[in-house]
Amino acid sequence: MSKNEALEYINSGTRNLNQENFDQAIADYTKAIKLNPNDAEVFYTRGLAYYGIGVMRDDNSSIDRALGDYNQALKLNPDYVAAYIARGGVYFSKDENDRAIEDFNHAIQLGSSDCDVYSTRGGAYIMKGEFDRGIKDLETSLRINPDQPDIRKNLEMARFMQNAEK
Repeated sequence: MSKNEALEYINSGTRNLNQENFDQAIADYTKAIKLNPNDAEVFYTRGLAYYGIGVMRDDNSSIDRALGDYNQALKLNPDYVAAYIARGGVYFSKDENDRAIEDFNHAIQLGSSDCDVYSTRGGAYIMKGEFDRGIKDLETSLRINPDQPDIRKNLEMARFMQNAEK
């Protein structure tokens, strides 16, 4: 079993993932993991495929498998920014806002300047009723990328909700 064979499975998995052939992508990535169980990126990308199935089929067990793969990717590489972002997104979708915020904080501390990290962390803060922090993150997201009409709407709504609580 060679590195070339593992690379072939990874490349096939990536093609299938990009084409939203999630089941085949998972099969390919699983074969690559069997050949090289210490590759954080393969666990991360298989997690993306599991998450895709979970969203597409409304399947919580696939979303939980995605979380497991993101956890393993972070165990293998504790500085893996994309895995923190993906896991934070899953936590946010499950209304586990404290855990989402923690993962987004890690991604930012590791150097992420992705506007989506700030906007989603802002959403998590808002869901917790921490409007000042949420609004600040939404504003940061818009400074990074001003062309986000949905974030502008979310910012307006957060300001309205904040004023309604006063």
